[in-house]
Amino acid sequence: MPMTTAFRRPAPRCGSRWPRHSCPSKLSGETLLMRRSTAALLWGSAALLAGPPSAADAQTSAPAKVTIQRDGFGVPHVEAATSDAVMFGAGYAIAHDRLAAMELARHNTQGRRAELMGASAVEGDKVMRGRRLSDAQLMRRYRALAPEHQKMLQGMVDGINARIDEVNADPGRLTPLEFIRWGIKPTRWSLTDYLALITAAPLGRDTYEIRNLEFLKDMTARYGAEKAWQIFNDVVPISDPDSPTTIPAGDDRAPARPIPAPVLSPVQRPGGDAASAAAQAVPAEPAKGASRCLVLGPERTANGKVLMLEATADGPEIHLRGGGFDSAGFGSTGWGVPTMGRGAQHGWLLVSGSSEASTVFAEKLNPADRYQYWHKGGWRRMEHRTETIRVRDGAPVTHEVAWTIHGPVIAWDVENGTAYSHQMGVHGHELDTWIAFAEMGRAKSIEEFREKGVDRLGWNLGACYGGEDGTIAYFEGGALPKKAEGVDPRLPTPGTGEYEWTGFLTPQEKPHMINPRQGYFMSWNSKATGWSPEGNNARIGATFRTWLGDRLAKGARSATLLDMRDFNGRMFNALGAVDRNQAAPDFFASYFRQAIAASDDPDVKRAAEYMLSFDGLYRDRDADQRYDNPGLALYRAWLEVAPTMVFGDDMGDWWKAVDADRYLTYQSSLLLRAFQGDAAGAPLAIDYFNGRDRTAVMIDTIKATIDQVKARFPGKDMAEWKHPIFWKYFDASLETPDRPQMAEDAPERRLSAVLRLGPVMAPHNGGESWVGLMEIGRDERALYSVVDAGGQNLFIDPDGKGNPHLTDQTMMHETNELKKIPLAADEVDAAAVSTLTIDYRPKAR
Repeated sequence: MPMTTAFRRPAPRCGSRWPRHSCPSKLSGETLLMRRSTAALLWGSAALLAGPPSAADAQTSAPAKVTIQRDGFGVPHVEAATSDAVMFGAGYAIAHDRLAAMELARHNTQGRRAELMGASAVEGDKVMRGRRLSDAQLMRRYRALAPEHQKMLQGMVDGINARIDEVNADPGRLTPLEFIRWGIKPTRWSLTDYLALITAAPLGRDTYEIRNLEFLKDMTARYGAEKAWQIFNDVVPISDPDSPTTIPAGDDRAPARPIPAPVLSPVQRPGGDAASAAAQAVPAEPAKGASRCLVLGPERTANGKVLMLEATADGPEIHLRGGGFDSAGFGSTGWGVPTMGRGAQHGWLLVSGSSEASTVFAEKLNPADRYQYWHKGGWRRMEHRTETIRVRDGAPVTHEVAWTIHGPVIAWDVENGTAYSHQMGVHGHELDTWIAFAEMGRAKSIEEFREKGVDRLGWNLGACYGGEDGTIAYFEGGALPKKAEGVDPRLPTPGTGEYEWTGFLTPQEKPHMINPRQGYFMSWNSKATGWSPEGNNARIGATFRTWLGDRLAKGARSATLLDMRDFNGRMFNALGAVDRNQAAPDFFASYFRQAIAASDDPDVKRAAEYMLSFDGLYRDRDADQRYDNPGLALYRAWLEVAPTMVFGDDMGDWWKAVDADRYLTYQSSLLLRAFQGDAAGAPLAIDYFNGRDRTAVMIDTIKATIDQVKARFPGKDMAEWKHPIFWKYFDASLETPDRPQMAEDAPERRLSAVLRLGPVMAPHNGGESWVGLMEIGRDERALYSVVDAGGQNLFIDPDGKGNPHLTDQTMMHETNELKKIPLAADEVDAAAVSTLTIDYRPKAR
């Protein structure tokens, strides 16, 4: 389908592919509000913004004019003369569109989500209570910022509050329905509320040293230290040399650093009960989708311009102009500045990094006082307190919060005299990431992009850059520590003081490249370089999910925007965003073919042939609600059956359980290493085939797979073993066995779906939430995008009525259709369907 450049509501799609549940029950005023009848709803009364100020909000400056134009999809284009006025407009616009989502985020960052969501949110609240910064800490970081950045942040808060004042002046019309259901009223934001929001993103990141230790303890109890260490290194390698990297060999401009050696230091040897600490270390919520970027240089495109493609988590869009800004893109809810998008002379995209940016320290506790720990020759006292978590429709929960010199205590093992604390490189630099996002968008050169933007990042992110001059580049950012030698980074590090961090990597020491020789690069939370370690948060390996993007980019010779959109659709369908264990069957092709040649069982031969014929893409091109290739059902089952048979007798389900709740998983790469034998970049130390021939093992795994899959298709020929398509449910209560949801998908209950104001389900395309595509040329200053959440504006009024942009992009996302967000002033004016001018009066500071 062509890219959409004018307002167009996708027609409701029903029928065999689009069952009745995928469409609203009726297309009435409750569902599709007409633009002219909702002008007041969308914009409220601008006069309310200019109401009499309170004494606390005394205004001293003449008002500045802020203009907000909305295009046909409701995307705000904010313009003002100064950067703080622009951010005032951004705060107003985002609060207008997603005030309920912002409120939920505010409660989350304060560890108060259970007040709104009930008992299901308690564990997440415990995590945030332990990791959140105090108001005093937030203000110290704020006061350390440049005056302009302080004013920008305050302007954002003032804009949010301007919209909240509007809502509270006309609550019967403007209060989002969620607030009524929560039983609260919209309240103004303090500066520290907002600072807590933008500093919280990296604080909830999970770490897995304790999980790894639990695995090693279990293997040690079963086999003794030597064999346990071999199994541990097989399953959790520090670095798999076959892992694909963002930066090709020879293109990294940073000096290579030695990969940490796998060394079981005496101070890290397992002891105590394997499960004693692990239960408290399990992440509170399912892993969320992360980001990918694909960048093609001029030599690989049809018109010699850089092409950039991104897919990431959900968030609203915005275009900022003035005060140094002229950038449009996606941002996390409430952030205001585009996290990634199109700037004045460049495009930029971000991916969460996989570098070692934190450490779990094992603190030695005083047997007489659990709140004292040994550090550098003496007992130190933890900061600790008991907090009460209020729970909606439930009893309050008390939770103990403790901090050591290293960071928050994330698990206790008092019986064995240990507490585990989490030191994060971002600590002390939390606000810097917001500043970095703003400056990446405002950059006027690659030098400014790096020095004012990337080098300012506190959170470990990879920055993908494309310039109008044809330059493409990748920079690893964030506060990346230099860790002590003599201990293994995959396991908790002793916190007694001998193994502290020795500093941080400088910008020159962090992985980075400019204009790689191959003319493209792909990153999907990948390891940056061959010398980048892995094994804690990162789980990469040869079958890592970048396989398809790398192949598509490598084959590109004259790519266009439409080609890139097609690439995105294919990467969607490979399921790498949802099921990170999926990989193309051709990684195992030679072993399947050996089984075909050696077996005299016609079913084995046929099943292996079917699996080889499957290209790794989950497609239903004939719209019969079953994936086209029977090899898909067989291969998907084989990826579970084979490792269970190969590794299960040696380690139970640890081959899989070690990755439980971990975002990036390793199982298919581990399985490939077993079949590769000595040909693997990191050969396994243990013979998991137990002396049997590799081909015989393969034949047995195929037979077992056939038996399992056959039971799901009784009476049908193997050619009819077609897996039912997966569905994405926006109201999870509607799931049925014949329309399954992926196990990796967290259940959703979007209010728009619950109220039947839009689609409640869609065939799962496998993709991430937000997609952005750009051609970086002086004559093409635009961003093409789509938002999976449904639309820009998620407002539902107190009567349960939606707005035109509540779900206008939901089915566009399913079919990989993109809209255009122009940056050129004349195009913005031409696309505008509404314009609002509001006054900004900076406060005396």
